[in-house]
Amino acid sequence: MAFISVKIASALFVLYFIAVLFLVVFKPWIFPLSFPVIVLYLLIISSFFGAAIFNVKIGPVSLFPYRMLYIVMVFVFALYFIKEKTFLDWENNRIKPVLLFHLFWLFYACASLAWVRSLKVGLLDFIFLAIGVSLIFFAVFLLNERKHFLHIFYIWILMFTFLILIGLWNHFTRHHLPISRINVAPLYQQGIPTAVFVNENDYASFIAVSFFFLLAFIHRIPSFFLKGIGFIVLVLSLYVLLLTSSRANDIAIGLGVLVWFLFLTDRLVKKRLIIAGTGALILFREKALEFFSRFEQGLHSLNTAGNTSVDIRTNLIKNSLLFFEKSFGFGIGSGNAEFYLAHFSHYPTGGIINVHNWWVEILVNYGMFVFVGYLLIYIWTIVQLCKLFQRTLRYEKMVCEGLIGGMIAFSFSCISPSSQISLNYLWLLFAFSFAFIHFQRKKDLSNELIRSNRGVNHGQAFE
Repeated sequence: MAFISVKIASALFVLYFIAVLFLVVFKPWIFPLSFPVIVLYLLIISSFFGAAIFNVKIGPVSLFPYRMLYIVMVFVFALYFIKEKTFLDWENNRIKPVLLFHLFWLFYACASLAWVRSLKVGLLDFIFLAIGVSLIFFAVFLLNERKHFLHIFYIWILMFTFLILIGLWNHFTRHHLPISRINVAPLYQQGIPTAVFVNENDYASFIAVSFFFLLAFIHRIPSFFLKGIGFIVLVLSLYVLLLTSSRANDIAIGLGVLVWFLFLTDRLVKKRLIIAGTGALILFREKALEFFSRFEQGLHSLNTAGNTSVDIRTNLIKNSLLFFEKSFGFGIGSGNAEFYLAHFSHYPTGGIINVHNWWVEILVNYGMFVFVGYLLIYIWTIVQLCKLFQRTLRYEKMVCEGLIGGMIAFSFSCISPSSQISLNYLWLLFAFSFAFIHFQRKKDLSNELIRSNRGVNHGQAFE
């Protein structure tokens, strides 16, 4: 089985290499993009695979396509900045507070290395943070055309579809990529899908966030054929999500769908969905009851400690808050929650040393200032996307709709993985959202200047 998994991982890398070659060689016939944008596209595509394909160990360092392309992207970005000194255009940047906050976060994480208990863990966490934050800067400064956002939106949907198919392959063949924890799991767990992720919780969180990109695509795309294909993938994604048994992501999907139904659909769509939903509940009553039962259990587990897993997660949070309190609100330092849980826990965690809650992880590692700033920016991003949704056109509205759903689902999906800091789709979701808001605000500013110039010219014509 391990040999088969290695062969499949190699085959995936070959397909990826062919795709890269195709994009580079046939670039003039595909779309007229600048070289930095093409490299960014390739970086984004590789981010969905992470360390699952072509993972080469060089001493303590693992190299795989995403990291290789990231190094290339840094050099390309720097050279482009030197060549086109005005491309950053900081004076006209429309989301300066967001970018300044992330720079402050980086600076604070670096400064916190002075008081961490484990410098090795702190440095590793800082590197992951720097890679994630730099992806935000790449996206904000390089994605400045409408087609860029549509391309990334479609890339995300295609990668989501591909990863769902890998999850189904995991389940039905009981084969997994070498990175998966299921390779050493008991026999009864061999059918749990993980796709390109280490474990099922990371995979489920990715599904919960990506679900809304595909939902927005089905809602807004005019082609009935593409709607049908998208709907099949959407149903398959829910099936795969059920296989992961991730209750937090069940809640994330439920909350996101509720917000989408109430605020992002018109009256006609609501009527059709109610009719179709009623019919589906009648036809698939047992599956619906199973999903609602799990959703109810997930909500119940937020308030009670009904099983060992919830007890452990509760104790992880209690320990983390205790560490935060003893740090006088400044945080225990970059990435050191894991070290503290391993050595200074007051409440039993069954040997688990990851926080399993992104919100608490930020609070305990980086302190109150970073946590409050992050929370405010998260809320601000959703508010800004909702405002943009009201006045954008069909395809831009589709992108906006997917981002809103993904950001809403993120509120609960981020409490399922052991840690979010190294999960690429987290940083891509925020980078995509910030870049889209920045693009729309710059477009609004440009339109205002055009209107004001026309007004001036019109006034001069009458003088």
